[in-house]
Amino acid sequence: MTKNCVSANGPAMSRRAILSALPASGVALTAPQLAQAQTHDPILPLYQEWLDARGEWRELADLPGNGNWDDPRSAAAAAREDVAEQQMFTLQPTTLEGIGALAAVAWCYVKPDCTDPEEFAELAKSYDCRAVMAIWKACTGQDGYPVT
Repeated sequence: MTKNCVSANGPAMSRRAILSALPASGVALTAPQLAQAQTHDPILPLYQEWLDARGEWRELADLPGNGNWDDPRSAAAAAREDVAEQQMFTLQPTTLEGIGALAAVAWCYVKPDCTDPEEFAELAKSYDCRAVMAIWKACTGQDGYPVT
């Protein structure tokens, strides 16, 4: 018998429902991968490194004299982001959280390139944006836009 849990984000899917949905998501997990997935997804630490590097780069972008983002610290943060991203692309996620992390990275490639919130929301209704957001929401249970 499977148990349905309730988290802060609402009711969680049962393990049976998650496992039966995985083939439809394009992720095929073997028994050893499932055993490992309960403790470690290789994507998640890389995603965290990617987020940290992006956050550091954003902080450094506002430094006086860094208008062209040529400060060595900005370049180092950008390089860390690129390395983490490329490593994520070489690995297979083993959890829904890992798939969600990859969807968040994909969001950076498809999200609207504008700062006006109303225009952004309208442009985010495109098919490519909606597809990435749907995957991210299904994997994370979060609302809004993917965390980047």
